[in-house]
Amino acid sequence: MTDSSKKLSAKVSIVLPTYNRGAFLDEAFQSIREQTLADWELIVVDDGSTDNTRAMVRTFAASVPQQVHYIYQENQGAYGARNTGLDHVQCEYVAFYDSDDRWLPHHLADCVAALETNPEVDWVYGAGRIVDHATGRTLAEHTFYVDGQPRAFLALATRRSGKLQIIEERGAIRCQILSGLYCGLQKSVLRSRVFAGGMRFAAEERNEAEDQLFAIKVLAAGRRLAYLDQIHVLYRVHDANSSGASQASSLAKRVELIEKMIAGYERLPQQVMLNRAEQLALRKRLGRDYFWTLGYALLWASGRRQEALVKFRRGLGYYPWSAACWKTYVLARLRMLWARPADTMQPSEVAQTDA
Repeated sequence: MTDSSKKLSAKVSIVLPTYNRGAFLDEAFQSIREQTLADWELIVVDDGSTDNTRAMVRTFAASVPQQVHYIYQENQGAYGARNTGLDHVQCEYVAFYDSDDRWLPHHLADCVAALETNPEVDWVYGAGRIVDHATGRTLAEHTFYVDGQPRAFLALATRRSGKLQIIEERGAIRCQILSGLYCGLQKSVLRSRVFAGGMRFAAEERNEAEDQLFAIKVLAAGRRLAYLDQIHVLYRVHDANSSGASQASSLAKRVELIEKMIAGYERLPQQVMLNRAEQLALRKRLGRDYFWTLGYALLWASGRRQEALVKFRRGLGYYPWSAACWKTYVLARLRMLWARPADTMQPSEVAQTDA
């Protein structure tokens, strides 16, 4: 689908994986068209769609002067599609577009300008605004803040370069493990050198949290991240979100997503060298995910108590230093021994924070 008469070089390769997202593609293409930096090529990886994706890409390609590449493959999941796109990247910079989100017009321009001004930086990202797709209602104004309070990563030591905050400390890995750097791929532009030597996303397990793990691997490889404290993307929540973010996601899907995320973190020590502080952070993260996220919030709350107890024990095995976890575990065992099926623990009965 590439037109050889079009511009052969560009600054940014945009990788857009898509699977039956025809309802969103017109807006996605419009968002790309509206970028104030127009020096891009678009690589659309159709991950086995059965809708009108191919025809929509063809129409868009004919309407713009930039090169548009269309690649069809059997379904491999979002990260498998991104890996395919990376194999066709030709530019110095790489941006990833999630077909159901919207970039604001300044996204590419601001990120590329930051990278060109700071050659030591490999990954620049901005913030997002979370909105309900059906109603347009804002669910979270700014992903770097919660109720106006800054997230933990904003306390990391940084060096300022204009509006850019360049993360300077090794503690970034620990922070990413415990609470996140909020550097989602759809809000980012990376140098293509990050992917040199076959650096790719782990795609076999279709772990929707792979971008969290990928950021850790990039940091461990000595690459440098930096952020712009401004909104770059509108993240739209809807029933078809692959991440299970919508309330319509079934319990089975949410359990599956969390289990895949946990498995990815469990494999991390075999993939990167972690120092003692990072290893402890990983144990704490796994303890929390097994105990609170999987065991308590999903399994216990839905009445699957025997399964919940198994996850509680796994969590305590990773991080046995939480008084709140032990208190909840003892109460749960007592509930089971008393065999009062109508009873449920209420969140008010326990403090869900680590001592």
